[in-house]
Amino acid sequence: MVRVICEGKADVKQIKSILTFLKIDFKEHHFIFTNGKSFLVDSTTPTYKTLLEHISNGFVQKILFVVDVDNVENDQSLCGMENTISKIEALQEALKIKSMSDYYLACDPQTQTGYFESLLLSTVDKKVIQCYENFRECSALNSKALDKNILTELHNLTKPEKPYDFEHENFNELKEKLKKTIQGRR
Repeated sequence: MVRVICEGKADVKQIKSILTFLKIDFKEHHFIFTNGKSFLVDSTTPTYKTLLEHISNGFVQKILFVVDVDNVENDQSLCGMENTISKIEALQEALKIKSMSDYYLACDPQTQTGYFESLLLSTVDKKVIQCYENFRECSALNSKALDKNILTELHNLTKPEKPYDFEHENFNELKEKLKKTIQGRR
């Protein structure tokens, strides 16, 4: 069995959408969300005690962490590419699961910053994004939640038939890691 560990419910929902697109069967118990990055990278989070029990009993053989890179300006010790890699690799070592786990760093591939939602929006047509930016400017909506909620919800509302192009190259690494983890192949 496998576990895909994410920061939040919205991440799990999007990963399920990608797996459905790939026609990969999954079960609800494949997913764990920790309610935030600080909990995800903390080896003392209660979720990990249960996970380690499942590993020692042979119930879990593979783990994929999906972690937001975030923006280093928001937190000098926890955010940014280097800090995120350092924290997730320290977690793997602390839990002694390095050989059975992998990680995917969710962000806009061009800027190497942001969230899972930034990855999603990186695949949207630039003209559409400009329209959303114009709305943001007009409405004075400026916050961290912008990428994570407002822009993604705007996009889901305006493009419900096919909100994201999972064939886009920006999803390739994540799709490969999901296949490797859940199906056991590359």
